[in-house]
Amino acid sequence: MALMGYREYSRHAGVTLRAVQKAIEAGHILVQDGKKIDSMQADRDWRNSADVLRPVLSVTPTEKRTVSSAALAGEDYDESDARGDGDSEPAEADGSTTEYRTHRAAREKFSALKQELEYKQLAGELILVGEAKRIAYTTFRNIRDSVLNVPARLKDQLAAVSDAHQCERIMEEALAAALAGIDVTKLLQDQEDE
Repeated sequence: MALMGYREYSRHAGVTLRAVQKAIEAGHILVQDGKKIDSMQADRDWRNSADVLRPVLSVTPTEKRTVSSAALAGEDYDESDARGDGDSEPAEADGSTTEYRTHRAAREKFSALKQELEYKQLAGELILVGEAKRIAYTTFRNIRDSVLNVPARLKDQLAAVSDAHQCERIMEEALAAALAGIDVTKLLQDQEDE
């Protein structure tokens, strides 16, 4: 009579911890004092239970998952036949299962992030970096051209004015008008039309 904890018995039986917990809840496996499982009795009880899906719950990913026709018909069968050859170590299986789950979680996370970005792009909340650079370049070029055209427009008017304060006021008004005349929304619409 070898008494084992839930996890230890799950490794021994080659099934998940949750499968052992479900078997205990369903009354297929009896628990001794102190939450220990008699492995020999539990193996017999489990083998004789009517739960034909238990080979699918096995934790070792390298083993073949087959359910014999006798198991599907509800007849007794040898659990080792359903689990494959049984040469792999459960500890190794736990490590590879943990590694698989970690990689799977990371893949799912990045997949969800990618879908979120695609959704935001379709909703018009995001644009591509290349497109943003092109829009910024065009916008700043238009601002530069508007500001640099001010001296050419004001040179004759400023030559006629002798008061420095009046010259400054004229230049400030012209620069403010040039900057206010730039409509970013219009520029963005022009970019979309192209």
